[in-house]
Amino acid sequence: VLLVDLDPAGGDVAAHLPITDVRRGVAPLLGSPGVPLGPAAVLGEVAQVSRRLGLLAGLAHPDQAGLLHHQAVHALLAAVRRVQGLDLVVIDPGRLLPGSVAAAVLETAAVRVLAVRADLPGALAAQRALASTRQGPSLVPVAVGLHRPTDAAELADALGRSLAGVIPADPVGVRRAIQSGQPPSSGRLGRAYRAVAAQLHPTGGRATRSRSRQRRMVLGSVGSGAPAPAACLGWAPAT
Repeated sequence: VLLVDLDPAGGDVAAHLPITDVRRGVAPLLGSPGVPLGPAAVLGEVAQVSRRLGLLAGLAHPDQAGLLHHQAVHALLAAVRRVQGLDLVVIDPGRLLPGSVAAAVLETAAVRVLAVRADLPGALAAQRALASTRQGPSLVPVAVGLHRPTDAAELADALGRSLAGVIPADPVGVRRAIQSGQPPSSGRLGRAYRAVAAQLHPTGGRATRSRSRQRRMVLGSVGSGAPAPAACLGWAPAT
């Protein structure tokens, strides 16, 4: 599995993982014009989190966002798709706005996830995100930060579509995950992440069972409002 942080506002996925070499990532990969952008170059900038998980870390500063223009994003994704041995690519492309990096990633993603904060501002932002892209009908909503079970039903009603999963509000669990540098594997968050991952996986989830590609791109989520930290799939807030 490869995590790719393409948030133009500055990536923070690496902050939630036990990464020691913070110099690797998207910035040196796209900021070296003399280096051909191919699978070897991508692998040279991947930090190995564990035996089966790698990270292409995001930009260290928002002033580097110019590196993530559409041509560069498409070239990078094409190179990632040619990396041998990858079963799954999870991408956090930042906020979904017209002409944004997230909009470019949606064009190539096999699974497109909309992470929606479970409150009124989150629902309104998600509605704008759905209307801002032609990929809106294929976006799969996941509710994040749920405080009450009834919030999920209200959110699904507001969006006019069923949810693919829910991530409960669990500040203590989130803090423990950040401090340990590992996604939660137990408790409410651990159970929720496993359920969402099983639902969304390109080969196994009910939300995606009809889709199949040799190299699969998963858009971690295009959400509404502030995203919950340390998610297992990652996401891009809509506003």
